[in-house]
Amino acid sequence: MKKYIPYLLIIAVVFGGIYYLSTSKKENTAPESSKPMMEDAIDRSYKLEVTSNVSSIKPGQKTTIAFRIKNDKGEIFKNFEVAHEKIMHFIVVRKDLQDFQHLHPDFNESTGEFSVDVTFPNDGLHRIFPDFTPGEDNPQKLPVTVSSDVEVGDQTKYKTQLVVADKEMKKTYGDYQVTFTVPDVKAQEEFTYNLLIEKNGQPVSDLDKYLGALGHSVIIKEGTLDFIHTHAGETVTNQAIHHGGTVDDTEKKGPKIDFTTTFPESGLYKIFTQFQHQGKIVTSDYIIQVK
Repeated sequence: MKKYIPYLLIIAVVFGGIYYLSTSKKENTAPESSKPMMEDAIDRSYKLEVTSNVSSIKPGQKTTIAFRIKNDKGEIFKNFEVAHEKIMHFIVVRKDLQDFQHLHPDFNESTGEFSVDVTFPNDGLHRIFPDFTPGEDNPQKLPVTVSSDVEVGDQTKYKTQLVVADKEMKKTYGDYQVTFTVPDVKAQEEFTYNLLIEKNGQPVSDLDKYLGALGHSVIIKEGTLDFIHTHAGETVTNQAIHHGGTVDDTEKKGPKIDFTTTFPESGLYKIFTQFQHQGKIVTSDYIIQVK
C-alpha cells in the first residue's frame, strides 16, 4: 500500500468562507501535504504523519488512528486555531464516497500528537482528511487540509458503489425528511443550494447550532476526492476566512438552510451535509453533476 507521497504540495483555493482542495489524481495515492496558494497564502506547507499502525484495520472494530502535523521544516506543528469550536476536524470517507464520518481527535499538547477512534463499517480503501487552521504565519486564518489513504479489511470483498447523480430531490433519514434544491451547476461559477428539513412531515424551525453553524457541508469529488467545505448561515467578515465566519443570531433556524460554494471543475460531487436538531446530529447526502 502506498501510504503517502512525501512533501507533495496541494493547491488550495479559498472562496470567501469556503475552500477547495485539489488532491492527487493518481489512483490509490493520497497526498499528505497542503499549502494554500493565493494572494494572501500561508507561507508554509504541511505534512501528515500517521504514527499508529494502520496496516491491519478490520471493519466493525474500533481503531485508534494517531497522527501529527509537520511543517515544511520537518518540525512537529502544535499551534492550531480553534475553528468551528475545534482545533482539528477529521473527515473519513471510503473512496467510492460511502461511509462518511466527521470526527474530532484528542490532542496531546506536549507531543503534538492527535488521536481519534474510528470504526470503519466496511472493507475498502478509505481516505482520511485532517482539517485545521494554523495559528502562526497565517493572519487571514486560512485552512489547511491534508490527507492519506488507509486500507480496511479484505480488499477482495470491496465492492465499489457506482456514483450517480441523484434525481429525487427528497430523501429520508430516520424521522427526518430533507428536500434538496440544487440548481444547474457550472464549474467556476458561484451558486447557492439549500436543504428544507422536516421531521415526521413537519417543518423544523428550531435547528441547533452544530459546531457554531446551522449546517456543515463537506463536498467530495468522485474519483479524485477533491475536497470542498462550506457552512450554512455564515456571514463571512473577511474574504480569507474559512472556519472563522460568524453566524447571524437573528437568522431563521430552519426549516431551510442555505449554502454557497464554487466548483473549480466539472464532474460528479457528493454533498455530505450535517445538521443538529434536539441534540441529534443528522447526516444527509446528495450527488450532483457539475457541468
